This record gives sequence, C-alpha cells and structure tokens, in this order.
Amino acid sequence: MNMALHVYEDIMRMTENLSEKYIIGHGASNTVYKCVLKNCKPVAIKRLYAHNPQSMKQFETELEMLSSIKHRNLVSLQGYSLSPLGSLLFYDYMENGSLWDLLHGPTKKKILDWDTRLKIAYGAAQGLAYLHHDCSPRIIHRDVKSSNILLDKELEARLTDFGIAKSLCVSKSHTSTYVMGTIGYIDPENARTSHLTEKSDVYSYGIVLLELLTRRKAVDDDSNLHHLVCSFFCHPLQYH
Repeated sequence: MNMALHVYEDIMRMTENLSEKYIIGHGASNTVYKCVLKNCKPVAIKRLYAHNPQSMKQFETELEMLSSIKHRNLVSLQGYSLSPLGSLLFYDYMENGSLWDLLHGPTKKKILDWDTRLKIAYGAAQGLAYLHHDCSPRIIHRDVKSSNILLDKELEARLTDFGIAKSLCVSKSHTSTYVMGTIGYIDPENARTSHLTEKSDVYSYGIVLLELLTRRKAVDDDSNLHHLVCSFFCHPLQYH
C-alpha cells in the first residue's frame, strides 16, 4: 500500500492547529478530526495522545497492520505524520460516522429497516472473516464494537482501529496475552484464561449483532452484557 507522509505544518494550517471545530470523534487514547486535503479529498485524522505511554505502540501497530492488508470492509489508511502533539494517522473519511452513532447517538431516531441492518452486519462479518482467514498471519482485532464499525455514504460497514490488534501464526491455536478491549464486548473466556483466539472477535461481533437487532447499548446505566443477552433471548425483538 502506498501511503503518504503528510507535512505536519500543512495539516496544522488546514485544521487551524487541530481546532475543536474539526473534531468528529474521541477515543480513550485519541481524538479524530475531519480535514480536507489540498486535492479536496476529505480524510479523518486520528491524533494519538503524546502523553499516553501506549500511543507509539498503537501507532506502530496500525501502520504495520493496515499497510499490508486491504479489503472493502476495512477502513483504508491513507498516510501518517509525526508531530509534537502526537502521531497522526490519516484514514478514508466515512460520511455516516460509526454504527454506535447510528444506533445510540443524536441520529438514533433514524429508522433502520432490516435490509440495512443485514447489510451492515454482513459487511462487518466480511471484514472479520478476511482478517481471520485470508491474512497470513491471521489478525485478531481485539476491540470489535459498534464504535469501531464505520459506515460510508452507502452504509457499507468498515472495521477500524487496529491499535491493539494481534497477529496469530497459522501453527498456533491461540496466543496468551494481556486482556484488552472494551467492557461489554470482551470475550469472557479470554478474560478468564488470557487465551486469545479468533473466537474472541466473534464473541464481540455477536454483541454488536445484539446491539444492531435491539438498538440497546452493550453497557449503560440500566443494563450490562448479561442483561443484554437475556433481553435478546427472553423478550420479543423491538422494531425501530
């Protein structure tokens, strides 16, 4: 993949020194901005916080992972820049934000028909299948959740955020590592044993499916993972 090394000063000028008015999202260790480049192409810029001790590791992991893979259901990495404020990663801009935004954000009143839900679910599954079966070594995402599934203008799903992804050699059935991810989506078996496999991603994807079907959050003030699973099996599906 050919990636551009963007000039830091140019990016600062185009975003008015990463002004708040360009912010389109936040993560635990990053802020995401929208920027229109000189060629008039909009991109999403992820700024990894310089003070976060894991930032450089996440930066290197994303560069390594996304520079060697390409699939229609993965967000493409377009370039990068190094800066005193934190490393910058440039991605395709997704017009419809994240699945979390669509389900739970200000636009949550938008009606989602079943064909659209199926399209989103299928696209995300295709992206995961590519990572698990078509990449060598296999790639485990480790943080599959609705906010890491972005939607383009056609509502095609794209997996994003590979900062904690892990490679798994063909000869290994699992890898032992620190448990990482997001509460509500973490595979209980992985949490119990620290054994990471593709099944951990599949479990997280299952939680996303429940979100997509019920339009309930994986975790909020009134429910948690257990309640979410029980609501799926014990109560009629709610149509929105």
